[in-house]
Amino acid sequence: MNKNYDCTNVIIKEDNMNQIFKKEDNMFQIYPAWINVSDSGKITVNEVEFCSMLLREREIKCIDGCLRDLNGVINENELKHEICTIITQHIEEGISNKVKSLLDAIKLWCYSTPPEAHEGEIHLLNGLLKTNGEFIPNMQFCINRLNVEYNPQAKQPEKFLHYLSELLDYDDVKTLQEYLGYLLIPSTRGQAMLSIIGNGGEGKSVLGTVLKDIFTESMVEGSFHRIEADKFFRANLKDKLVFLDDELKIEKLPSTGYVKSLITLQTPTDIEFKFKQSYCQKLYARFLCFGNGAIRSLHDYSHAFNRRMIILSVKPVPKNRVINPNIADEIILEKSSILNWIYAGLRRLIENNYKFSVSEKSRLNAAEMMSDNCNISDYFNGENIEFCETAEISSVVLYNSYTEWCRDNAITAEKRDVFIMWTKNNQNKYNLTYSTHVKNDKGGNIRGFRGCRLYTKKAS
Repeated sequence: MNKNYDCTNVIIKEDNMNQIFKKEDNMFQIYPAWINVSDSGKITVNEVEFCSMLLREREIKCIDGCLRDLNGVINENELKHEICTIITQHIEEGISNKVKSLLDAIKLWCYSTPPEAHEGEIHLLNGLLKTNGEFIPNMQFCINRLNVEYNPQAKQPEKFLHYLSELLDYDDVKTLQEYLGYLLIPSTRGQAMLSIIGNGGEGKSVLGTVLKDIFTESMVEGSFHRIEADKFFRANLKDKLVFLDDELKIEKLPSTGYVKSLITLQTPTDIEFKFKQSYCQKLYARFLCFGNGAIRSLHDYSHAFNRRMIILSVKPVPKNRVINPNIADEIILEKSSILNWIYAGLRRLIENNYKFSVSEKSRLNAAEMMSDNCNISDYFNGENIEFCETAEISSVVLYNSYTEWCRDNAITAEKRDVFIMWTKNNQNKYNLTYSTHVKNDKGGNIRGFRGCRLYTKKAS
């Protein structure tokens, strides 16, 4: 090749490479196509060419400002290091600013709208598993990819099932299987959340550790109470399949409106990040909580709140139990088998139209939670009230009787307005009728209820 040229520097593009010829030393140097060399010899980076080169053989999308590939969220620090390693082969100054500039350019280059989450699809490390049983052995771009491979020939997860048999009753294991299957898909059709309660030391946290390994980026951890109290914390649920609280606080929730809506939500809702304009987003994270007691509400005594709760209580710890500190690691080795077991629970749940198999023990747990949540029902169900169609009682007399019952039982009485409102909301349950024309001792009309009176023992 003839290397004698009249110009100082000549750039020839060939096969995505720039050949820079220098007259003074009759030598030439080859640069990649994303390097520009000016007549004065100044080297700069062509951002378009660089992005094209970097992304030529890898599928990357920028969704909501976050870079993702087929395996999930890309660590930006690692990508910065990769960019730095590439450009420092040719550039020696302004490295930090150039890396940041190229990262921003890549985000603009890869911008994409969020892919739609389909209820019938489970994205895995080796392909796509559908709820109808079909498996496609090709990875497809998604938001939620589980850290597990599908192997239909995998054996039963013996260690995992043995662990569950020691943790829960047989019927409750079936409920857990369905709920864990429910977590696999982005859907809130089940309209329920699950709590596992115990006194401590039973091994509930082992289940949490196993699920963290399976769901990885599709799970978010935190305090359940913050969902209701912190409007910015709710944004953490975006694009997540599971919210896990493995240390549930025993304090009552000050309100339940947002939690109830999230459990049953099937339409976009408003979420807000700090210093950003709020916007609507469909959330489908399901709640899984471990603690010493069930979730309780400070003011919400409605059936609408309690009916959403599935509460499983663990077995007592055997006195001769030998603790295996490696049990979580051993169970994680069975996660392909665990996936098959969980998937079977999902199929059963779907066939049952998203109605969970709930044991009698679990129903009693929910009833007990409702009783602990509001002691008014215990008052009405006790021997305090005599129900009679022709009887009537003023609101003042009824509430005074309730507060006296609370003092006798060393429990805190609800406020008068709460008591009256609860009685109104449950009057059909007890065949009561709220009225503003209950007669008092003076013959006047006052507020009260028809259909009951205070119970008085007959003299023997």
